[in-house]
Amino acid sequence: MKRAILPTLLAIILTVIIFTGCNFRISYNDYDYGDEVWINIGETLYKNKTEWVRLDSIKAISRQNIDTTVYAFFTTFTENEENSFSVRELRGHEFYIEYSNGDYAALYCQKIESSKVQIIINVGSYGASVEKPNIYLYPTKKTRMTVLLDLPEGGKVTESIPAYPKKWENIRVKPDGTINNKYDFLFYEADLPGDWQFDEGWCVAQKDLPYFFKTNLRDYGFNKKEIKDFTDWWIPRLKDEPYYIMYPQHTAKINSIVPLKINKEIDSLLRLFYFVEGLESKRDMPAPVIPEFERKGFVVTEWGVSLR
Repeated sequence: MKRAILPTLLAIILTVIIFTGCNFRISYNDYDYGDEVWINIGETLYKNKTEWVRLDSIKAISRQNIDTTVYAFFTTFTENEENSFSVRELRGHEFYIEYSNGDYAALYCQKIESSKVQIIINVGSYGASVEKPNIYLYPTKKTRMTVLLDLPEGGKVTESIPAYPKKWENIRVKPDGTINNKYDFLFYEADLPGDWQFDEGWCVAQKDLPYFFKTNLRDYGFNKKEIKDFTDWWIPRLKDEPYYIMYPQHTAKINSIVPLKINKEIDSLLRLFYFVEGLESKRDMPAPVIPEFERKGFVVTEWGVSLR
């Protein structure tokens, strides 16, 4: 009789492992920014017991005269709201979860296989992908300098012209802002976790964006060339929604998350990121106070955008 009990117990334990394994929970807190994790069908990536994302299934779907496409189907649950969505087999595709405590997670779908999905985790307080920051440098005389982006809270530079960090070392900059006789500014894009502000901003109709940006950037202290670079790039890219909210992140906020380090003394530093959110209808919100800025001595300016 005793000999029969052991195989039975082993069978029960194995059954429990098999069936509970499909509900295995992986905590975001077990990973650092940028870590990769494989999640199997039925597994759950969770922040806590009421905020999570679960991989439900993976299916290959084909249509007539169209190549077969693989989809991963997920369910998210946050703040008592459940949502289902799918992700195509596309490297870099991302989805977002905003938690009740203000934290923000971006999960990048890296690869889909037959029974699991590879995801890169970006968890922080309102992590963001900041697009096309331009850094303008205006020394008082022709100067060699090195520019560095510090990332004390994590994150990474994803694109850059010239190539960061090597080509940002010992650059030759003229008073008119020309860099190495080739560039008008240093360009980069980056994934940046951080405690960004979303309490103040401006809600602007799409048709009014050209006027808004020209006057708002001027009021912050940008010059005509910097404003033209901004509007030439961003106005054509903000046309899908009738309204947009601009949440400004100013110099002090940006410096706390991604300090700009230059091995020459800066006299005037101006940094501004707009976090942009498209809306179907107008929303009233408190307007920010624009700090005073005076361009004098060695001036450094920077603008960028993050699309929410």
